Amino acid sequence: MSTQPQKPSSSLGPSSSTKEANLSDHATLKYRSDGPAKDVTVRLQYLKDLPMYKTIKPLQITPNFQDTEGKTNVVLEAGPEETIRDVRSIDQPFDLDNNGFKFVRASTSFANWSSQPAIAEHYLQEMETLLHQEVEEVDEVLFYDARIRQSGDEGLRVEGLSFNPFAKQVHRDNTDVSCVEKIRNLTDLKADFLLRGRSRIINIWRPIKHPVYDCSLAVADGSNLHADDVIECDRHLAKTGTYHDTMGVVTYRPGFHWYYCSEMEPDGVLLFKNYDSSTAAQARYCLHTAFDLPPEMIPKNAPTRESIEVRALVFTYPAGQRRPSIVASLSSHPLARTLAKGELRRLDHERSITDRTRTDIDEAGEVKDAMLLLRKQEIKRLEHLCEEQEQLTQRAKQERDNAYAHTEKLQRQMSIKTDRIESLEAELKLVQHKLNQSSSELRFQLNQAQRDLVDARRVSLEQHLERERLLEFVRGQEGQIQRWKEEAMGRGNEAVSNCWQASVDEAVKREREKDGWLIKNLQEEISRLQSKDSSLMASPRNVEANTE
Repeated sequence: MSTQPQKPSSSLGPSSSTKEANLSDHATLKYRSDGPAKDVTVRLQYLKDLPMYKTIKPLQITPNFQDTEGKTNVVLEAGPEETIRDVRSIDQPFDLDNNGFKFVRASTSFANWSSQPAIAEHYLQEMETLLHQEVEEVDEVLFYDARIRQSGDEGLRVEGLSFNPFAKQVHRDNTDVSCVEKIRNLTDLKADFLLRGRSRIINIWRPIKHPVYDCSLAVADGSNLHADDVIECDRHLAKTGTYHDTMGVVTYRPGFHWYYCSEMEPDGVLLFKNYDSSTAAQARYCLHTAFDLPPEMIPKNAPTRESIEVRALVFTYPAGQRRPSIVASLSSHPLARTLAKGELRRLDHERSITDRTRTDIDEAGEVKDAMLLLRKQEIKRLEHLCEEQEQLTQRAKQERDNAYAHTEKLQRQMSIKTDRIESLEAELKLVQHKLNQSSSELRFQLNQAQRDLVDARRVSLEQHLERERLLEFVRGQEGQIQRWKEEAMGRGNEAVSNCWQASVDEAVKREREKDGWLIKNLQEEISRLQSKDSSLMASPRNVEANTE
């Protein structure tokens, strides 16, 4: 699923100022009211402290319609006046482990609250991101239920009536027994593994469309609850009478610490814990209830409360054990599957106005208000039926007009297509006539083309043979040229060799002639020298002879 993660949320009230340095500008917008605190004093609805509850377990039929009278022994009464403090003026930070609840700021861009598939695809993704941001040690989240409360009368509130379409009984959604049963039913094979770790059920409550003016949600600090404050009450299905689950009902005692956020806006979220398997947590759950604000605090013509509450199983895997190979995807959550199919029932299908007014009549004596509410609701229902009938009539008329227009359009298209078909038929006849007239010519052309093709094939074959012959001739010529080349090279080499030998012989001959000439000259020179030497030797003898 595919939404973008929202910016980190921050605690509502003064406690958020301690975190401003670590949060984005969007997350740290001032939420504390500049005016005086709007603490309220009201009487909340509790289980009546009857002796029978010491021996008989409370039993409630769900859905609790008027025809279930006598089938339930749950009797409610208004407790003494109690003060519900406004968290906007409290410096104390609240958290889930120590108090069981936490007010945070978490803006949402989602607005399509009438589309259950859209809620499954987008809003649940934002809430999973919010849980990872605001809750410690979250390994896996599984959404399983939701309550979408929207106004049935265009959001208008009738002055002077204490009409409250929400659960205004101090209670705990489930007890430990049904919480463990719920975990086992929803997680199947992984249940044993998940129950060895830490399991929590956390409700995410947010106003939608506008601030809360008339009927807010109060939570009791879980850190000062007693073990016997919550009485287990079995709930059975009205249709079958079979066991459904257990819830926690509460009798009044002094000492409950109640809190709410005045005029809480759609960017505010209340996280409150319904179950925690960890015994180390100071608050393992907290009580909650809807309550009517005093009439003097409600602006004139203020819209009635509209809100969404999502319930989630939050798991921390057991330490030191191998994590599961498969973690539930958002699309596999039971709540996501229900919303994707649009099967989440409207709240007024589960809790009838007769049940709410029955409580008012039996416990508070508001007979007049109850009858006015019944009449007002019946009028609204009739008006709604009339509007639906008018819408159906208009829709039928529009569909009829659309059908007429569509029929006329189809008739025009049919006429155009008929004309086109007639035109094509005429063209087809003309083509057939031309084909019949030119069939002989076409046959002649075909025969001529066949003859030309045969001639072309014959010529092609002859050309192929001629080409092969020419190639063979060329190869023969190339061989002859190679032989001539080799022969020429041989003769050339021989001629060069003979020429070279003749040159050598001529050079030798010349050298020999030169040597002979030199020898002859040397011999003549030797002879001349010998003659000269002989004459020289003869001269001394003549001198000696003359001397004598």
